[in-house]
Amino acid sequence: MKSGSAKWLLLPLVPLALYGIAKGVAFYQVKSTVDDLVLAAANYATIRYADISTDLRGAATVHGITIQPNDQPDTVAVDSVRLSSDDPMFFLRGGRWTPGEDVPPTQLGFNVRGITLPLKSALLNQMVEQDTVVDPVVAPPADDQAEQVPGAAEITLSGPCADGLRIDPRTLQQLGFSDLTIDIDGSYRVNEAKHSLDVVFEAVIRDVESIRLSATFDDVDIATLGAGSSPTTALAEFDAAVRVDPAFGRQAVKMCAIGTDQPVQLWSAQLAEHALAQLSAQGLSLGAGLSEAVRRFYSEWGEFRVQGKPAKPVGLLSLAFMPPDQLWSQLGVRISLNDRPIADTSFHWERQDARNLAGLLAEADAQDEQNESAASAPRRVLKRRVFVDVPVSAIAAHVDSEVRIQPRGQPLREGVLKNVDNGEAEIEQLMHGGRFSVFVPLRNIESLQVLTLSEIKRDSD
Repeated sequence: MKSGSAKWLLLPLVPLALYGIAKGVAFYQVKSTVDDLVLAAANYATIRYADISTDLRGAATVHGITIQPNDQPDTVAVDSVRLSSDDPMFFLRGGRWTPGEDVPPTQLGFNVRGITLPLKSALLNQMVEQDTVVDPVVAPPADDQAEQVPGAAEITLSGPCADGLRIDPRTLQQLGFSDLTIDIDGSYRVNEAKHSLDVVFEAVIRDVESIRLSATFDDVDIATLGAGSSPTTALAEFDAAVRVDPAFGRQAVKMCAIGTDQPVQLWSAQLAEHALAQLSAQGLSLGAGLSEAVRRFYSEWGEFRVQGKPAKPVGLLSLAFMPPDQLWSQLGVRISLNDRPIADTSFHWERQDARNLAGLLAEADAQDEQNESAASAPRRVLKRRVFVDVPVSAIAAHVDSEVRIQPRGQPLREGVLKNVDNGEAEIEQLMHGGRFSVFVPLRNIESLQVLTLSEIKRDSD
């Protein structure tokens, strides 16, 4: 009698045991995937993390991440990276998806919190230098543009705002910032019944600015998408918004006005005129409505939002060949500033390639003469490094060559093939602090690429 009672008492423990087993499997699979990613990135950076948490409802989070690039002294800290899905089995598979073999989850999202980098870091400043574009010569705004704030044209941009208002590490430090902290979110959702795809992306620089993009695509080939290829789609709706924190914007303009006798209002107006002139120099001339909106933005700050919903979905390929004036009406574009609609959204865009066409034709003869003189010079052979596909069965012939090996269900392995023996391939990979070897069973290799030197052929060859 007691034995039967004990069995009944143990029955409620079965679901708890199954839950614990499933959670343990999910944790192990996710941890294996994360460790493989860390290993795959070892050639570029040393990545560490504090712990991993999983939720069987469909989420996994990696906490306390630090990234140390191999060629930089600075460390990037990340509070957490969270991956979520409506398919719990996705995490029981370790959060892996092999195109052509597995079906991707119908919904997948990621959240990256607290990407922190010191403003004095060499890595951040190097990224800013690489992204810097030299502004064209900016002419004063035309007199026939929308009316300006009186006195704005009398201000000469100088000091930290000599080239307009630039948000770079030096400017942020002058405004009292010591670190740059960024949050990033993204997701997609597939509706198989409607053959539609929703995509959302948002990036926030805390206390500075943010950008949000979303789009809905129709006529999506679900089978092609599941195979890992880019399907042919049609744009059904989009929404893009850029927001500058008003407190930050006002503080930035005050920084420009420091050391001058001009009030902040006039500086806001002149910075707006400078921005309009830059757009004009790039071939984009805004009409009265959009020009006035730019001026209000530099005064009020806040959110610029562009939305569009075509009468019927528009093929993405056709958008590339559509004239700008037709594009605006075809997409049903609506623009607002701080939730206030902008009625006049007219603009004129003069493409740079058309503007420079005459100059290119005028230089054609001179270029022909240069080509003739260059033809008599000694020929210089240029080569580039290219990875080419080779049969896996021929792997033994490429020992001591640099290779890329794709194991089944694992990250790509790249390094020097040191040996092929006992049914395994040994790949030596460069890692921070030295080299290490990884062994891949030959039966698990899906593809093999070998580094070769390929001659760059010239048009005249």
